[in-house]
Amino acid sequence: MDEELQNTCQTFRSFATAPPEKWRLSRLENGLRIFEEEEDPQRSTDERSPGCKGVGLICSRPEPIFRRVMDLEESRREWDLTFDHGSVIEVIDEHTDVIQVTFRRPCSPQDFCLMRHWRCEPDGSYVVVLSSAEHPECQHGGEGLRRGKLCGGWIIAPFSSSDAADVQTPPGAGAPRHQSQSQSSTACLVTSVVRLERKGWFEWLRAAGVASLPQRVVLAQVAGLRELCEHTSDLLQLEEQEFGHLALNSVSERRLAEKSEEADNFFEATSEAEVSDDEGCASVLEPADLCVEPGAPAGEAETSGCTTLGGANGVPVTDSPIQCSGSLDKGMWPFEEGHTSTNCWCEPDGDYFRVRGANYLRDRKKVSAGKTFADLVAVDWFVDYQRIDDLCSRPTGTCQREILSGSPHAHERFVFAVNIQVPGSRHFSIVYYYVLNAPLDENSLFGRFVKGTDEFRNSRFKLIPHVALGPWVVQRAVGTKPLIVGRALKVAYHSKPNYLEVDIDIGSSTVANNVVRFVLGYVRTLVVDMCFLVEGKTDGELPERLLGTSRVAHLDMESAVAPPPVA
Repeated sequence: MDEELQNTCQTFRSFATAPPEKWRLSRLENGLRIFEEEEDPQRSTDERSPGCKGVGLICSRPEPIFRRVMDLEESRREWDLTFDHGSVIEVIDEHTDVIQVTFRRPCSPQDFCLMRHWRCEPDGSYVVVLSSAEHPECQHGGEGLRRGKLCGGWIIAPFSSSDAADVQTPPGAGAPRHQSQSQSSTACLVTSVVRLERKGWFEWLRAAGVASLPQRVVLAQVAGLRELCEHTSDLLQLEEQEFGHLALNSVSERRLAEKSEEADNFFEATSEAEVSDDEGCASVLEPADLCVEPGAPAGEAETSGCTTLGGANGVPVTDSPIQCSGSLDKGMWPFEEGHTSTNCWCEPDGDYFRVRGANYLRDRKKVSAGKTFADLVAVDWFVDYQRIDDLCSRPTGTCQREILSGSPHAHERFVFAVNIQVPGSRHFSIVYYYVLNAPLDENSLFGRFVKGTDEFRNSRFKLIPHVALGPWVVQRAVGTKPLIVGRALKVAYHSKPNYLEVDIDIGSSTVANNVVRFVLGYVRTLVVDMCFLVEGKTDGELPERLLGTSRVAHLDMESAVAPPPVA
């Protein structure tokens, strides 16, 4: 069996690394080389298309890349844009199994039953060979899918200034032990090879300059793997630095929580009993579940929580819908007919976030947040050459001109605005405007927050982020942990009888500024959710209730407009 495995891997490696006359360079894309196999006239009646391979240099050791390539769990979707789901059907031996893989429908509605072989070569390379197979337990993927045929695989070779193939190994040692080259190498030459059946090419036909399906498959896989490995490496380097309060992922959060009591104050400390409940957002959400129509019921509110805001017999302040949306358009994500789904905002359901429950001080349990007590009515997206402060006071701004005027009862509204400021050569601000749906009760927790000191506000104002859609590396950088904003960033409060504006200066923390600027590099691909609340610390302040939620989808940096003038 070992000899058969060795022959299989060597045959594939010889095919993938054949001389140039066998492979024609087809595309150069972001440092990746895409090759197509030259047509063989003797194979003209074969159902399969010519092979396609993608080759790229990835800054990581071979072992982590090999583990990613072998992964068939949900996490593979974070980097492999062709992958929908997969599973191991049967393990044949320690180097062979049968797997089933389904492509994402936007890529191609196919599933595959594949025999998979893998081997660690004496030079430290990993070879993974895939070929179509039949298996009684490999059931057809479902309606709309067709069973495809595929062969190909991966070569993950350590890269150095010397030829990796010339690395000699000590006599008598087994292949898995010969990884000195791979352990010392900080980069790999990764090759992905795919050959798909020819029938079904109608969906693969391309206009001039547009990649075919086989090209898109290898390009997406190698490019996604490179991005994941490189940015994961960047994040791991960031983790090793002393960040004070800001953590980039669960690993660093745990490190910070162990290092100082100060970190416990920044991210909520969690007990062992709360491990499964410590996230600020519900876990994995399907895109179709991520948004409800603004104004639709967001879940039943806690009966005890409804009185925390109430006043004047609970008479609603918003006598009629507020007809404004700010400089950023209101839309819907996921897409719904009649709504825009890019460069827009909407309100996600409060139940997608988890907050402290009524008995949190005793059982450390969190619960779905339920309905918010304020409605998001407008979002502004501004850019200027100086920091943009105190927008609610500007006479021609959204707050004064649109929300607090234009209706006989407009003066009775209370506006809560959050202005997130991102400095740089140009200063950006995204501003969320919420209107309370009941009169402000000064004795409630939120009322005490509005009327309280800056010290009290800084110790209680909480933000929970969540990247609903975006690359894995961004989701990891942002996380979903609740954040006590005033303990990590400089916050300014602008208060008047009918509004409170919270200005959050991202530039006041070097680490926060770096993370946000990193995220902005992906902003057009992202859907970002946030919610705001006042932290409850006593039984009388629990369960926590959300002030409001927000979702911004596929934001266009260049769509930002100049802010209204200062009075």
